[in-house]
Amino acid sequence: MAENGGLVAEALARGPICRFCLASLLAGELGDDPVGRAGEILREIRDSNSAADLSGGCSVCGGLFEEKLDALLEELTRELEDVEFKSFKSGTRIPPEVEENFDELRASLVPSSPQAIKVTISRYVDAFVVEKFPGTEIDPHRPEAEGLLDFEAGRVSVRFAPVLIFGRYKKLVRGIPQTRYGGEANPDNPSVEEMIGEPAVEAFGGEDYRLHGAGREDVDARMLGTGRPFVLEIRRPRKRRADLERLREEINLKAGGRIEVSELSYSDWGTVIRLKEESPKSKKVYRCRVEVEGGYDLGDLALIERALSGAVISQRTPRRVLKRRADMVREKRVYRVKTWPLDGKSFKIIVICDGGLYVKELISGDDGRTRPSVASLLGKKAFCRELDVLAVVNPTGSSRQR
Repeated sequence: MAENGGLVAEALARGPICRFCLASLLAGELGDDPVGRAGEILREIRDSNSAADLSGGCSVCGGLFEEKLDALLEELTRELEDVEFKSFKSGTRIPPEVEENFDELRASLVPSSPQAIKVTISRYVDAFVVEKFPGTEIDPHRPEAEGLLDFEAGRVSVRFAPVLIFGRYKKLVRGIPQTRYGGEANPDNPSVEEMIGEPAVEAFGGEDYRLHGAGREDVDARMLGTGRPFVLEIRRPRKRRADLERLREEINLKAGGRIEVSELSYSDWGTVIRLKEESPKSKKVYRCRVEVEGGYDLGDLALIERALSGAVISQRTPRRVLKRRADMVREKRVYRVKTWPLDGKSFKIIVICDGGLYVKELISGDDGRTRPSVASLLGKKAFCRELDVLAVVNPTGSSRQR
């Protein structure tokens, strides 16, 4: 204590001080355990100088940390028990007047290496968690568990990083939405998100989930071929590892042939970002059954193939999605079109095009909002009666996105 004795004595001359505030004042000089060493210094003073006034709590924090920390640590322990996590980081919220008191004391004493009280408390809590839960590492950037000790409100809040699962889904029947409407489940007509998310939440002991897809198909469209890439976000999981092959089987079994998932693997936020960024740049392969009012002939099909293959499509946001999309004109390319006759009024068409092209409107023209279109080329009304997505190909040319 000899090196710091003068500074400690000056601090005490201004009033009693607790080990946490003293540790913050002398942090750089007290080693790896500043709070423990500060406590020893205060005990040495008490033992050697019975006249020293160490009563009255703390002139900086008013005894707040000594009074509340143990209870907050108990609450934190309860929140972390029975939860799988390998990394942790704590945060601290303290009353602004405590910070102001400390800043005034620091300015008057000018210690050589102080640190903020929040930092002192957080490091103390981190060390407590590492000791309480062996094998835990402190990760200040992406911890699997994060605890905030709020001394002002007297409570603890814990955030658990979500588990992210990459996969692909096929939607094998029509009439199924990709995601929950307004985040609410619909047991009568479950979405793709629900059929994947509900078994996953159960497997990981989570509280909620969200599906991040590489684009989306219409409710009345099927998603076939290799399937659509997605990342499932499982929120507040109590487990971080599960048998993904067993989960895949469980999802497919419960879906009853409506959807099918494959290629499940653990993922990260970088993959979510890539899915979102690459989706508009990807190529999509669609198959449609087109119905033409008044019929068509083989020459019409040849015209459609010739005019649309390689064409740049000017497409104003379709009216059917204006409620959720900005009204603007986009340009998308059609790379190839192939047609087959079915009957006098209907034919099949395969379209390979940029992601983000509204294929139904490529058929109907949407009253001139999409040009050219099948309808504008034929000079007749044309409708997409069935739509299937056959492939989602990322910008590198692969249908696999990992």
